[in-house]
Amino acid sequence: MAMKFVADLMRKLARWQFHLRDRSTLYPIGNEDFASIIVQLERMGWATYARYGGMDAGIDYDCIRLKRQGIKLKCEWDPWDQWSIEGPKMAIHEIAEQLHLAAKEEWRWDTWGTIPTGKSAAITREGPKHHP
Repeated sequence: MAMKFVADLMRKLARWQFHLRDRSTLYPIGNEDFASIIVQLERMGWATYARYGGMDAGIDYDCIRLKRQGIKLKCEWDPWDQWSIEGPKMAIHEIAEQLHLAAKEEWRWDTWGTIPTGKSAAITREGPKHHP
């Protein structure tokens, strides 16, 4: 019971920080689409400055951090929701417009653990597709 309270409190604080810092997210993004998007972001001048190197990298979690002109983006992956790209609202909306994606004004983990079917949707160029 206490752990759930602590986890909920931490999630609320992170959500509050997300909105206070005026951030947006592109998610969920499928693996194949992310590979294409990361190449396009590099062509737009975004450079990788950090990559998660834990023993579970690419298995349970992954993270790539990009930077351009002092603006930072956080790309996160997990096997259930696949990729997301989070950053300042202005930068995310610019990327969304250039790459024809939909930006969300919510934190990636806002709905974590609330998908009753165990399925998640991934954004692709063809529209949403569901994964088991």
